[in-house]
Amino acid sequence: MDAFKAAHNGDLAAVRAALDAGSDAAAVDEQGWSLLHRAAMGAETDPVRAAAVLAALLDAGAPVEHPGGDGRTALYLAAEFSQSPEAVELLIARGAEPDITDGHGNHITVNAWVPEVAALLAAAAGIEPPAPDEEALAPERKLSRAQWREARKRIGKVLDGLDAAGFVALADAGTTQSDGFDDCSGAAEGRDSGPDGLVGFCYYTRQDAEHARATGRLFLAFWGAPDGSTRKMKQAGELVVGAFREAGFRVDRDGAGDSRPSVHLAG
Repeated sequence: MDAFKAAHNGDLAAVRAALDAGSDAAAVDEQGWSLLHRAAMGAETDPVRAAAVLAALLDAGAPVEHPGGDGRTALYLAAEFSQSPEAVELLIARGAEPDITDGHGNHITVNAWVPEVAALLAAAAGIEPPAPDEEALAPERKLSRAQWREARKRIGKVLDGLDAAGFVALADAGTTQSDGFDDCSGAAEGRDSGPDGLVGFCYYTRQDAEHARATGRLFLAFWGAPDGSTRKMKQAGELVVGAFREAGFRVDRDGAGDSRPSVHLAG
């Protein structure tokens, strides 16, 4: 198995085998992500397994502070992708700097997925944790099968509209955000309009769908073509949020960088 895929999947045995076979722990893939970055992204699926892979890579000499193309370190990604603290705690214990921002100026505590992780990072950085916003305070409401079925129909119509407007818009695109991005990239290659007519991507993953069923809120992922620049991301995000709001959905988003919009599905 490819070392980057193994790291992302939390496959400790495969990562160790790749390192033993001569893979460079400091290697970077074509997107500018290191093995440590990919392992941190894997915290979305299993933070405990991700922490084990992160430890193995650090033991093999992976640089803990290597920034990705947008300035996010492995710790930043672990905080952004993980719903529990294991991977974040491991990286902090191994020397990762907690008082950091990404390339858009977003502090790590602001983009942390869950309040527990944000509070942990704030304590490590010696700063005040971010105040909970309306999204965090809103009560979660589990959707019934009928409610989720109806919500999917409404969401599907919005995605169809975005697709007609030049987006690749997919439902249930992979398990993780990176899986969904890969699915969108594959779909974009088969479009008749070619890359020149592409506005961007909009999708949600199977993990996002499970979260939506459990909480009544669906997190969307998006990307602005052709290069994911700050300007293109802002434009794409505004179009996505606008399309869902026009369809009658309440959507929360702070508008910063590539922060994920949250669509309220339960009344």
